[in-house]
Amino acid sequence: MKSARTDIFTKGGISRRRYRRMAQFILLAVAADVGFVCVELAYGLNPLADIVQRPFLYLYLFLGTIVVFGVFGAMIGSREDLLEEMALRDSLTGLFNARYLQMRLQEELAAAKRHRIPVSLVLFDIDHFKRVNDDYGHPVGDRMLRLIGRSILSKLREGETVARVGGEEFALLLPHTSDKSAAMGAERIRDVIGQTILETDSGHNISVTVSAGVACAMDPAAHSTETIYRLADQALYQAKEQGRNRVVIGRQGVSG
Repeated sequence: MKSARTDIFTKGGISRRRYRRMAQFILLAVAADVGFVCVELAYGLNPLADIVQRPFLYLYLFLGTIVVFGVFGAMIGSREDLLEEMALRDSLTGLFNARYLQMRLQEELAAAKRHRIPVSLVLFDIDHFKRVNDDYGHPVGDRMLRLIGRSILSKLREGETVARVGGEEFALLLPHTSDKSAAMGAERIRDVIGQTILETDSGHNISVTVSAGVACAMDPAAHSTETIYRLADQALYQAKEQGRNRVVIGRQGVSG
């Protein structure tokens, strides 16, 4: 798999707010310039004659107003982008959070319903993660979470979304993907994580494994976000019960 991902902050979506704000402020600048001319006319002045006499001065004022307002609008839009991104990102790993995953899952199920295509969801849970925190401390556990997040990201394809949805739980959303294909992708991620080693400051090498549950909405019209998430969670529970470090495909055909 190529290392790629859909990111609303770099491919349209929220990033459009910056340009939208900039356009709004440019229009405001134009309105202010026109308003200034109208005020002069209302007071009985002849701004058109003044413009003809001193065109460069007025051009400088008009363009300067537009540039200043446009930059100010872009700054406000960028600030709004940053605040929105912070609301949709997990602060520890930098991955998307459960809120964003819910939004994307709703969007993909709606699209799948229109086009009659499958959508799959994979839930990953780190096996015995509590032992890492207990034996090495929470800072090491945090480093492990970030490392696993990067490992999953390295295996994503275009259009797929990964999010941290719990303490040691990650979710992977795969549009246009059947349960078998999703399980194959989950197996590759499970294998990569199983070979990942975290070296602590004290010289200890730590490795972990993950269990995964796969659910697929083969008939998106019969599935809600709650249903597909529940199916994946049930499959994840089965993977834990069957000995961990494995991928289990959830039961299909359950309506939500």
